[in-house]
Amino acid sequence: MESSAVNPILDYIQKLPLYKKGLPCGQSVCVMVSHHITHTADLIQLAAELGPHIAVFQVQADFIEDWSQDSIDQLTYQAKKHAFILWESSRVLNVTVNVMGRGYPQQGTCSALGDMIRTKYTSGLIKPAAWAGMSTCWAAGVPYDQQEKDLLLPSLRKAARQAVATTAKTIQTEISAEQSEPTPEEPEPSLSPPSTNGWHEFSNDTMGYALRKSSTISVTESVTMQPHVQPDDGIPPPPLLARGMALLLPGSINTAFTPEYRQSTLAATCANADFVIGITTSEPFFHNYRGNTLLELASEDGHGSFTSDGDCFLKYSPYMDMDMSLGLFSLIPPDLMQDYDEDLARTTNGDSSHESQSPCAAKLYYMMDRAMKLRDANRKEHGNVYESGDLTGPTMYHVPIVVLP
Repeated sequence: MESSAVNPILDYIQKLPLYKKGLPCGQSVCVMVSHHITHTADLIQLAAELGPHIAVFQVQADFIEDWSQDSIDQLTYQAKKHAFILWESSRVLNVTVNVMGRGYPQQGTCSALGDMIRTKYTSGLIKPAAWAGMSTCWAAGVPYDQQEKDLLLPSLRKAARQAVATTAKTIQTEISAEQSEPTPEEPEPSLSPPSTNGWHEFSNDTMGYALRKSSTISVTESVTMQPHVQPDDGIPPPPLLARGMALLLPGSINTAFTPEYRQSTLAATCANADFVIGITTSEPFFHNYRGNTLLELASEDGHGSFTSDGDCFLKYSPYMDMDMSLGLFSLIPPDLMQDYDEDLARTTNGDSSHESQSPCAAKLYYMMDRAMKLRDANRKEHGNVYESGDLTGPTMYHVPIVVLP
């Protein structure tokens, strides 16, 4: 599968269906852990059961009553073992929507809010920057054609770099300690730079020895001293040292947000594609949206209808890189679980190997099967409404979100 993603996390998600055969309907699906999971043991059990079938595991860490470093260690272990990305989504980092992006001078206010947002990202009990590949944020709301005025995303990008550098430094310390007691039977690991871990900025010149070693010693293995773990069946390991944001996209109908803010969010996604993986929305884009590009998305709501403003704001934006792809993480409506029959769901794909699936995995396959059928029927009925070719722009890679259990 050809990928034009700038961020290594999205690149990994796009290519994963080539290697991970347990993905339902061949889709890189994201599972959002529901509010019913409130303890680490249940969270880890769910990760272990669904790990072979997902690309992203969306954790609501604030809901876990006994959250600790052990929770993080076990999640990271499962992510490495089953090859999926971790997404912490209970902490929406910028809850002061549009304050950071106001055009008139408020340096004191912006500075204080920026410090608060960075602290929420890097510190405290949850500290998602230390372990979660993905986090969630509202865009700053600067004018769509003036993204260089955005103070928020550059600040979070810098905080993410610092968090990863700290992790890499810890790895280097652990490696040095291990090397003080050499084991002749172990071959010297290769010092070649990793191909899937870290951002492009973390090259050999900028990060040095610690990150070069990460190709053979993962974050989990080094810090927690867990046994060496690699994904099964030749699946490439996830980029555990990469970080990125998913920007929340407000709805285009029945919303308190202005059309300008929605367009600014899409522009911010393009302007920061090295750090912003894509957008996330509760609108049912996976099976309703019939376009393929960001400008088509800008002109259509989640129900397949054109918005009144169309693409007028973004069509001539300097941030529209036609050659890159961005993620579109959209919710599969939970009501698709109505009339769910467990015995029928286990035979949905006509594959006897699914008979031993856990109940949650069976529900995941059922939901994806129904969503795919709805999407195919929708496209067959309405076709592609964008035949003129006028609405181009970055391509969107669909990642469906299913809430379980």
